[in-house]
Amino acid sequence: MVNKKAIEFSFSWMFAILVGGVIIFLAVYASNEYIKTEKISQDTQLGKEFGIILTPAETDLESSKITKISMPIETRFFAECSNAGNFGSQKISTSTKSLNNQWSSTGLSSSFSDKYIFSEKIVESRNYNVLSKTFKMPFKISSLIYIWSENKNYCFVNPPREIELELNDLKTGFQIVSTVSSCSQESEKICFTSSNCDIDVSLDLSKELRGSLKKKFSDRVYFESPELLYAAIFSDSETYECQLKRLMKRASELGGIYYSKSTLLSSKSCPSNLEFELGDFSRIRDKVEL
Repeated sequence: MVNKKAIEFSFSWMFAILVGGVIIFLAVYASNEYIKTEKISQDTQLGKEFGIILTPAETDLESSKITKISMPIETRFFAECSNAGNFGSQKISTSTKSLNNQWSSTGLSSSFSDKYIFSEKIVESRNYNVLSKTFKMPFKISSLIYIWSENKNYCFVNPPREIELELNDLKTGFQIVSTVSSCSQESEKICFTSSNCDIDVSLDLSKELRGSLKKKFSDRVYFESPELLYAAIFSDSETYECQLKRLMKRASELGGIYYSKSTLLSSKSCPSNLEFELGDFSRIRDKVEL
């Protein structure tokens, strides 16, 4: 004879275990989703704060300035350039490493219209080197910011005297050597007289620092000043071209403002005699592919 009470008792326990398992699963899933959401929120805030921290690092009257930024934990820094709109935008986002050694989802990006960052698309570190230089045409257009990990080493092979002196003054641990074989094995090699390096720089015959630069697996880019040479070294060709277009847009806007001010001063018998040159700057936008 079958014991109905035993069957009912067993079924009740099985049902309770099943329901309990579902509840525990849902609780763990909800907790994980909450943690992920909270982590994304924290990384979004961190990206915004990273952009704000960069403001004091920008130059004012100094020609160049270097600072270091330390993060509380291992962080991935993402810099994205967009040239849409009047000034384009610099987008910054981050992700951080969790306790289980996994990277979190990237936080929402923060947008800045007045920052020009030259770096690799992803920079992974806890400590960052930040170099800032003033970019002029000939009036100041903006500060250019170059970011790289403290673990990333650069070796300059036979750089021009101007670059060598500046790198020595910055004291950031850049290697300056006369032969490629003298570079440390893990360094990124930047050659001015050799070829087949990580970065090959070709200078023209003028006394100014201008020419072109080619990275492995990347397009050749052209620079007209030391500031843009550094920009091409620390970033990829896509970022470099995008930021250059943004800078030309800014130069155009500033040229238009200064042109209006110069015209106004001339009408008040205080000519600057710069209307023609400033007019050219205000038309730079027409030469930039929007």
